[in-house]
Amino acid sequence: MKNFKNLFLAGLAVASLAFTGCLHIIEEVTFRDSGKGNYTMTLDMSEMKGMMDMLKNMSPDSTGGTEIPSQGEQDNSMAQMGKELSGVASTLRNLKGIMNVTEINDTASFKFGYSFDFEDVAALNRALKVVNKDKYDSDVEEVFKFNGKNFERLGTGDMGAEIKKALAEGGGEEEGGEEAMDMMKMMFADMSYKQVYHFPDREIKKNSNELAEVSTDKHSMTITLKPFDEEQQQKKVTIATEVKLK
Repeated sequence: MKNFKNLFLAGLAVASLAFTGCLHIIEEVTFRDSGKGNYTMTLDMSEMKGMMDMLKNMSPDSTGGTEIPSQGEQDNSMAQMGKELSGVASTLRNLKGIMNVTEINDTASFKFGYSFDFEDVAALNRALKVVNKDKYDSDVEEVFKFNGKNFERLGTGDMGAEIKKALAEGGGEEEGGEEAMDMMKMMFADMSYKQVYHFPDREIKKNSNELAEVSTDKHSMTITLKPFDEEQQQKKVTIATEVKLK
């Protein structure tokens, strides 16, 4: 998980100095009846950006003596994060069945990620296998299943779980023990991992995930997990879901 930790820890080291760890992961997938579609992964740290800008203009007394990272330190950390994600996009451009690969590298608003079109669900799974291996050192063979009338998201490739693990390891969980983990929970209590699925050619008839919210037109579904939320942890919520379409 070395690459993955490098991606986040550079930016989150800056975040910790500002007493905020607002991080939102948005995974958005569109499936057409033909099997073609689009996949977008975005890491939204814009709330951190707002907090940084606010604290930057405060006096040392008003921030409790906390040293706020300089603009240069912020820019360097964000540049490293963008560079790591750009590497993902470059790798995906060489894959069969993957087209229109686009980088999301917005250091001004702290949003990073990538987007691409896929020929079919097999091409999508191949792309995610590359991403999981390259960034998370994880051997994931299959994430999605889709045949037009049935859709399934397997429990593999859980970005929220991977990020939580990377944050715990990078935050010195082994050195600080329970105290370090409690601090991590406090800093990233609002961290969310949202999956949005669009089926423009079909309506959602039934789904198996209790967290799912179906749109009014029944063409979209959203599942939001909070990796550091104790209530969700106790319920053992999952990203996995099965959807019946009509």
